[in-house]
Order: sequence, then structure tokens, then C-alpha cells
Amino acid sequence: MELLIATHEGLASGLVSAHDMLAGKNDQIMTIELNDSGIRDFRRRFAELMDRHQSGQVLILTDLRNGTPHLVAKEYEEAHPDSVRVVSGANLPMVLELGHNLMKNARKSPYFNAGMDRAKLT
Repeated sequence: MELLIATHEGLASGLVSAHDMLAGKNDQIMTIELNDSGIRDFRRRFAELMDRHQSGQVLILTDLRNGTPHLVAKEYEEAHPDSVRVVSGANLPMVLELGHNLMKNARKSPYFNAGMDRAKLT
């Protein structure tokens, strides 16, 4: 499983920076941010990123439910329901918990299944 944090500008990179300071670098955490280059550019970058990770499971954390990063991620989840889940409300404790689990046991992750179950509620 891989973790993608998709947010408005600055938040995803800030969350990963704080995670890395507290828990160490984790190569299974990716980020993408909507910036002033616009929605069309964000959609393109998002598709490119997800195309590179088609073979595995991806849990996507977004900042705001129904914000552009969340809506783009939900579209991808609908197209790939067996491998992608989206959860809104990304925060540092969530990233630390998921990052720890990814580092501890990259092959078997109950957090992905828990995230999949929780994502059904959003």
C-alpha cells in the first residue's frame, strides 16, 4: 500500500515534512498539491502520479471534503474501486499513524482495510 496526500498548496508537503522530522523518511508517502497553476494542471499531475502506481493499493488523504483535490481523488476512486480509497480530513496524527504502519509492515496493512471501510462513509 502507498499513501498519497492530496491537498491545497502547502499542506501536504508540510504534513510530510513534520512526519519526516518526527518519524523519519518514508518512501511510501507521496504528495500532490493544488497550486496556482490551476485545476487542469492538478488533474494532469494527479493522473500521471496515479498511473505510476496502478498495480498497488493507494489510500488517498485529502484536506477538505468536496474541495478540488478531494473531488479529483474521488473520481479516481470511482474508476478504481478495488485499489483506491479516499479519506478527507488529513491531519498530522493520521499521517504519523499510517506512516508508522507502512514502515512497520509494508506487505500487510490493516490500516488500508480500515481506511477502505472508513472511506465508504465519506
